[in-house]
Amino acid sequence: MRKYDIIKCIKEYLIVTIGVVLVAFGLQYFYAPNDIAGGGLSGLSLVINHYIPFLSVGTLVFLGNLVLFVISFILVGGDFGLKTIYASFALSFVMDFMEKVMHSYALTTNLTLAVLYGTLIIASGLAIAFSINASTGGTDILAKILNKYTSFNIGIALLIVDLFVVVAGAFTFGLNKGFFSLVAVIANGLLVDKLIDMITKYKEKKLSNNDDEQLQDFEETAC
Repeated sequence: MRKYDIIKCIKEYLIVTIGVVLVAFGLQYFYAPNDIAGGGLSGLSLVINHYIPFLSVGTLVFLGNLVLFVISFILVGGDFGLKTIYASFALSFVMDFMEKVMHSYALTTNLTLAVLYGTLIIASGLAIAFSINASTGGTDILAKILNKYTSFNIGIALLIVDLFVVVAGAFTFGLNKGFFSLVAVIANGLLVDKLIDMITKYKEKKLSNNDDEQLQDFEETAC
């Protein structure tokens, strides 16, 4: 492996790590303490944790991801699978660290604010991961599969696979929190698409600027 490839690989995994920390922070400090099952495996794990409290949300996320890894490798590809394995292990670890070591708590008990801030942070983390062909595992894997084999974009695919979790959350925590979970899922799906589009445009602009600089250097050398 060339030095450039090693540096690129390290950079990508650092970016994935940033995305993971953002997702974990949004879940542990806004969603989980307010019983907002905002879709995904993490939301489903929150529901299961309500009935089986001795299993932490982070542990349930880890166990659920094990089932989905094989699907990721077979249907999406090895590159996506490796990054997703790293991200899901990291997410489980960071969530458990925040819960058991940092003793995470609700930064706000206002459900509207919890959904607003939590969704902004989580969607940012997911978009960062998706932008370099990774995910934080769980139902994000299913969303990526839908995105690859159908005409659905990532945001709509996330919305489709998360609806089941919202219904389960409504039955578990009540219709009021179920409503906020639904709002969180819809907002997250729309925001992820918007952020991915912004990141993509930024990359394209940066690549275009680099090409222009290289062309200018070549012309100056030629002269």
